[in-house]
Amino acid sequence: MAVVTLAGAAEEILGKLIKRRGETAMIDRLVELDRQLTGGRSFKIVNKEINGIRNALKHADDPNEDELEIEAGSAIAMLSRAVVNYVLFTGGDATPNMVRVYEHLKAIHPDAAS
Repeated sequence: MAVVTLAGAAEEILGKLIKRRGETAMIDRLVELDRQLTGGRSFKIVNKEINGIRNALKHADDPNEDELEIEAGSAIAMLSRAVVNYVLFTGGDATPNMVRVYEHLKAIHPDAAS
C-alpha cells in the first residue's frame, strides 16, 4: 500500500512539474498509447484503469473500497511511472538506488515486472 501511495504522489507531483514546463509527463504518454491502441477512450476511463487503486487509497471516499487488494503489478507500475517522471524532470537517469529497488522488485515479482 505504501508503494502505491508514495510512488503515486511522486508520479503526480513530478508530472505536474513536467507539464508546467510544457513537456509530456508519463500519464500523458500512457493516454496517448491507449489512444493509439484503442482508437481513443475517454481520459476518465483510462485514468480509472491506471490510477484507480492510487485514487481509492488517496481519497478514501467510497466505503465500497474500504478493503482493496493491491497486486504487486500495480505497485511496480506506479513506482515505474514515478521513476520515469523523475528521469523526465531531471533530464538525467534513474539513481542507482532506484535501479536497485526496481531490480529487487523484478526478482521477487517476475510476472508483475515483465
